[in-house]
Amino acid sequence: MSQGFQFKQFFVSHQHCAMKVGTDGVLLGLWAALPVAGTVLDLGTGSGLIALMLAQRSRDLTITGLELDMAASVQAKDNAQNSPFAKRLKMVQGDMRQWQAPATLVVSNPPYFDPGVRSADPRRDLARYGGHLPAEVLAAELARLSEHSAALVLPWQSWRRYHQAMVAAGFHLARCCAVYGHRRSHQPTRALLQWQKTPLKAHYSALWLKGHDGQWSRQFRRLGKDFYLAF
Repeated sequence: MSQGFQFKQFFVSHQHCAMKVGTDGVLLGLWAALPVAGTVLDLGTGSGLIALMLAQRSRDLTITGLELDMAASVQAKDNAQNSPFAKRLKMVQGDMRQWQAPATLVVSNPPYFDPGVRSADPRRDLARYGGHLPAEVLAAELARLSEHSAALVLPWQSWRRYHQAMVAAGFHLARCCAVYGHRRSHQPTRALLQWQKTPLKAHYSALWLKGHDGQWSRQFRRLGKDFYLAF
């Protein structure tokens, strides 16, 4: 039986992916502001989760998922082909440094963990640790590949470092959402961020995943109601 996660309109298999379906990718897929028309590029698409979510949210966007790992790329292709959005999705195996087709919006759940104890799976280490993809390198690639905007999910404690790199690359912050795990949490755990190449006033917000009772918050339920079976 295939390992994965069932959403309301599609299933994501992930047994051959170093990084499985997780909250970070789901959050970005739910939150990223989409262009009215154009193209989207999902860097490091993994299982294709974010690309699939964005395809469900818009009927007019053509979305490409780019993945370095061969096994994950094959799985992303299968997930896309088995989805209702197959005609608007393209999954490609390749390195973003060699990619030459810019998109209206570029999204990514990048490897951002500081180098730590290596696991027994080099593919998982590559997907997790950001040492091979510093903020400055990622920002430069996003500037090259984005025609209008770029959106990322990052640890709260390091988002300002990435923001500085994005500003240096020519971007302007458009949206920033502080994500808290629980209503009793004093510190956000994640930052959802979107930049544009045109200057504008940034919009700041906060999202609590769970309420005081430990259950999914009404706020998160509203955000994910079109995707989660339990919502």
